[in-house]
Amino acid sequence: MRTFKKIGTLLVALFSVTFASAQNDKFISFNQLPAKAQSFIKEHFSEGDIASVWVDADYLSKKEYTVIFNDGSEVEFYSNGDWEEVKSRTNEIPAKIIPAGIAQYVQKNFPNTFVKEIKKRKNGYEIELSNGLDLDFNRAGKFLRIDD
Repeated sequence: MRTFKKIGTLLVALFSVTFASAQNDKFISFNQLPAKAQSFIKEHFSEGDIASVWVDADYLSKKEYTVIFNDGSEVEFYSNGDWEEVKSRTNEIPAKIIPAGIAQYVQKNFPNTFVKEIKKRKNGYEIELSNGLDLDFNRAGKFLRIDD
């Protein structure tokens, strides 16, 4: 019986910690974003189109920020304000965000498509085209592979 109580107590504690850590997203104002993130938004988007700004303050990792726009587009930022991911549901993402080598490759090899999503990774970039294909590129913008 004592073992059952201990297991029950342990499960309740584990569930509580898991639930609490999942509730770390917090609504913030645009001005609470890191300066670098604010500059990025002002350069590539319209502040007036922002629907909400969120911070994920997970106690095990650094803060991450998400800006959501009225059209459903999103930009995610690392804690230092560098962009991590830009995605759009229906439109192409701003061309200035896409490294030149990637933009040239897409234009040459997939002329009737546009980039809907771009993610910065340690070793390069991952993009999603409007036709649903995912492409991987290295840091220099050289094509690596079509990702399944």
